[in-house]
Amino acid sequence: MGKYEAKKQGRGPTFLLIPVSFFLVELFAFLFLRSGQEMELWPLAFGGLWAALLTGLLRLLPRKGARVVYGLLYALILIYAAVQTGYYYMFGEMLWLTEFRYGSEGSDYFDVLLSYPVSWYLCLAGLLLLGAWNIWKFPRWESLWGQKLMAAAVAVMAAACAWAMPELVFEDDDEIQYAGSDYGRAQSAEAAYDNMFNTHRLYQVCGLHQTAVKDIYANLIYPLTPGYAQAQAEGQEEIYIYMEENGKFDQTSNEMTGILEGKNVVLVLMESMDDWLIGEHTPTINRLMAEGINFTSFYTPPYGGIRTFNTEFCINTGSFLSSAGGYAFDYVTNNFYQSLPFLLSQEEYGYDAKTFHYNDPSFYSRGVFSLAMGYSEYVYYGDFVTGTEKEVKNQLYDDKLLFDNNGLNAEFFQSEKYFNFIITRSAHLSYKYNEVLSYWGLKQYPEYRELTDHEELNCAYLKAKLVDDMFARLLEELEEQGQLENTVIIGVTDHYTYGFKDTQTLLEVSDVDNAIWLERTPCFIWSADLEPMEVDKTLNTSDLVPTLLNMLGVETECPYMGSDAFDPDYAGFVPFSDGSWISGDAAWNASTKQLLYRTEDAEPVTAEFKAEMTKTVQEFTRINNLILETDYYEQYQPSHLPE
Repeated sequence: MGKYEAKKQGRGPTFLLIPVSFFLVELFAFLFLRSGQEMELWPLAFGGLWAALLTGLLRLLPRKGARVVYGLLYALILIYAAVQTGYYYMFGEMLWLTEFRYGSEGSDYFDVLLSYPVSWYLCLAGLLLLGAWNIWKFPRWESLWGQKLMAAAVAVMAAACAWAMPELVFEDDDEIQYAGSDYGRAQSAEAAYDNMFNTHRLYQVCGLHQTAVKDIYANLIYPLTPGYAQAQAEGQEEIYIYMEENGKFDQTSNEMTGILEGKNVVLVLMESMDDWLIGEHTPTINRLMAEGINFTSFYTPPYGGIRTFNTEFCINTGSFLSSAGGYAFDYVTNNFYQSLPFLLSQEEYGYDAKTFHYNDPSFYSRGVFSLAMGYSEYVYYGDFVTGTEKEVKNQLYDDKLLFDNNGLNAEFFQSEKYFNFIITRSAHLSYKYNEVLSYWGLKQYPEYRELTDHEELNCAYLKAKLVDDMFARLLEELEEQGQLENTVIIGVTDHYTYGFKDTQTLLEVSDVDNAIWLERTPCFIWSADLEPMEVDKTLNTSDLVPTLLNMLGVETECPYMGSDAFDPDYAGFVPFSDGSWISGDAAWNASTKQLLYRTEDAEPVTAEFKAEMTKTVQEFTRINNLILETDYYEQYQPSHLPE
């Protein structure tokens, strides 16, 4: 082939398919990451720049090298887009790259992929075929200096535009009123871009390709630079100022202080037990709520990339996982001197703290993380069951195994004074008859197959019944052990039933009209001598630790992100990492930019209140992230512990 023909082919339609393929991946992401019909088109503009930038860089390489690099780049970008859009479809959130390592923990739930729209699969298949075609028919070119200079110029110009264009996006912030803080602008694009407090919000500002690049630098490269240590020290100072300004160092007493002092504690994380599941199928939980303290406006907002472990972490430590990226296990070497299990295990309180769960200790690295948070042991049910593989699996399906198995039961009541943390399984997704837990549950309660004409509802109610059965067995065993009067039971849910695919029915049974209200989940505290009460204050997950510490009479110098629910000076609110918030019957959905009200007669909020709440939430998220990143609680090591 002559030079003219080679150059002509290099400039032909086949060559143009290279930038087109990169842009189409951005378009695919845009179609499935939109949070509303009015979403800005900035991601596509950035996608066009990155398509030009990557193509220009490829053109600088020899053809054979460019072909290999293109194949690798395109494959990585397509995988990144597939994971992000798939995760967003399920959870309404995106992941940081460091959180991709959680993928293996979700392998048991791949059946949810069957619920994805056909269009998602068709788009992925088309993009895959396009990439394969481009690799097969990769254009020919010669290494001519003139063409290289032109390619370099295109790459430099595209890079410069991608670097400068965020300033154009920030101009949209001018329409948003400040609330007296650099972090106080409602849904600020500049704050999202600079502080990276939420992956999806960052994507809305700069698109898929630039989000990935910023993620790589901020979470994988920057921590290795000398400036990182200085930033850590400055972060510690920021946390101190925030805690001091918000009165977090003041531990004041109220009418609930020490009311549960000295009692044994059973903390139950009720996997996927949504508020709409509490009713006729959960008589035991109904009783515990009616006889104890029922928090009727308790919300479990998502932080980080994993919902269950986020809540699990927060109800033990008092702060959420970082929303700015980072694998939770990266923080296993942090010092959690503020955690519930650590404080209760101190000599003056004398509790033995253990975690109980059906899953292998390697799952979410719980076997290591439980010990890091202050538990003396992670008790894995599988160590106490025997039989054939099928018999073992059937036993592990049942949360009641904890009390029906003699070995586990003895482990639970081994200590005279205990703080036992139970993580249930029964109500986990998915809600299909052929799903393993549903299939097993229907053998126990076959009548639930005919409960309604809706398969997902039937399975969800069935699974709620199984969780209730565990609580019934817990009460029976406490009474048999003579511990019923001397035990406090706390029930809290990790997240709403996000695995429920019929979204319209989910909204109806939850009696809400917007997805943000779905985050309300059950939370209760029961003890035989508690005065029954309902607490209507709007609370979030981080409020549970300071509330329990106050009721158990545990004193600590550690400040917390949350507040005691019974503090009369605490109005209560729910912060979301994307800038959304809930306060009373009002909510701001930052993704859709909607101000919402839970009831028609809810009191309207003022523009000043909205701006102030946004400032509060953005500062909350920033400081919450810094706590983990700087190992803030290291300084609270008790004097009796070794260095």
